[in-house]
Amino acid sequence: MRDIEQQIRDHWFKEHIAILTTHGDLQVLQWKKPGTICYSCRYVFDGNKMYISGDIGEAVFWLTWQADVHSFNDIHIHYFDEKLNAYSGERKEFNEVKAVARLREWLNDLKEYHTKYDHDEMRELFDNARQCNSHSEWIHILHNHDDFISELDQDHYEWTCDCGAEVPMRVKGYLIGLKMASEQLMAAKTEGEIK
Repeated sequence: MRDIEQQIRDHWFKEHIAILTTHGDLQVLQWKKPGTICYSCRYVFDGNKMYISGDIGEAVFWLTWQADVHSFNDIHIHYFDEKLNAYSGERKEFNEVKAVARLREWLNDLKEYHTKYDHDEMRELFDNARQCNSHSEWIHILHNHDDFISELDQDHYEWTCDCGAEVPMRVKGYLIGLKMASEQLMAAKTEGEIK
């Protein structure tokens, strides 16, 4: 996650400026590089809801706290993702490297317990995982291999559906953008107090 965070900070948001305004009960955070809409985000804080729109997509978060730009500073990405109520893209991205690694763990367990399995079908499952491009495609692959996998593990849906699943890069960007905007606004406030 650290490399992805640094990539988002350096590539997406490096020259972004945070502008926070209040409109009655609403707070609006404009997070963008002046003169462009590339990677821009508009965060609207409305009680325990947050609405996001802009160049990196749309989302609605239903929170368990009163939202403002600074209330996300200590939030972890998986907790943030749990609060996502509506999103303009796929809810999960697929990481084939992680999926294959998890399948390999399962295969090693099968071998350790001397469980017999169809080697051709297992090879095909691994090949499908390596060539998979999305989480929805992965679910389709699991459906196609259901008889084979269920024969080896009746409870496989407890782990196979999440095999290779990751929080989408855009959702990570929403949180990183919030944290960067908060840092920028707090630094500006501190600088204003010092002068």
